[in-house]
Amino acid sequence: MQLFTTLAGIAWDPTIRGILTVVVAVTILGGSVYIIVASNTGARLGLLITLAGFFGWMVILTLYWWISPPGIGPRGASPSWQVVEIYFEGDGLPENQNAQSLPKSDQLPSPADIVAANPEIAGEFVSPPILSDIAGVDPEVLPGRDDLGGWITMSTSNAGEAQAAADVALIENGFFTATGEYKKLNAFEIGGKPKRTEECKDDDMMCRVGYRIGKSATLTHPPHYAVVQVQPVLQQEPIPGAAPPTPIIDESKPVVWIILERDLGSVRFKPFTYFVVSFSLFVVFALVLHYRDKTLQKNLDAAKDVVKAGT
Repeated sequence: MQLFTTLAGIAWDPTIRGILTVVVAVTILGGSVYIIVASNTGARLGLLITLAGFFGWMVILTLYWWISPPGIGPRGASPSWQVVEIYFEGDGLPENQNAQSLPKSDQLPSPADIVAANPEIAGEFVSPPILSDIAGVDPEVLPGRDDLGGWITMSTSNAGEAQAAADVALIENGFFTATGEYKKLNAFEIGGKPKRTEECKDDDMMCRVGYRIGKSATLTHPPHYAVVQVQPVLQQEPIPGAAPPTPIIDESKPVVWIILERDLGSVRFKPFTYFVVSFSLFVVFALVLHYRDKTLQKNLDAAKDVVKAGT
């Protein structure tokens, strides 16, 4: 009865079950190979051959992990946006020098004027668009880098990750208690490696090849910043049974800038560490086998000399 209770406890504890699974798998798989090799070469030599073969296989596996980090397994930190400053318009200038060149929200062109000047894109929007919405449809009609102090407008789809990081920062720092208390406005970015669409035309093959080579040869990553703008909305009482009310911006409240910097993470660092450890151990066991063979051959030659001298 006590045994059944113990087994039941193990079955329901994922930590113990996981440890036992790994121990049994290593014992059965590695142990079976070792027994086969050791039965033909001896216990010590069989252990060296088994370990050298195992870490040789690990070198190949970890090299693949290093080249293409797995989604599940030894993988470092993924790239992410890190908030460096939260700035309220009207409180002087932002501390981040790159953000100081971005025009204030009242100095930006009106999305309505842009749509009116380009009626061919008017049918793409169900509700009144913002600049980031227009950037996802036709970025050519938006102001360029020179008009935005070196910044470019991010499309709504590309700004999703930065906006999610901005939501977390605003709520964690106590500026808002829920995402429904403000409305997301425009998003802008500056820096980072140049994009191919900005450097080359689609039909310029030589430029695209040169861009690809130059990008691969650039070892450093220029700082990459983004600004997500939000503004508080008026509190509206929802009508029971009706759709949530459309957010209305509170014009008396300032626009909030969430300034973020791109952290490229360390996706390949952990697989690289596994590769270095596996390669080092493979070299160690391979060298031990090599010097063992040299020592054995030296002893065999010495034994032959002794036999010859005796005869």
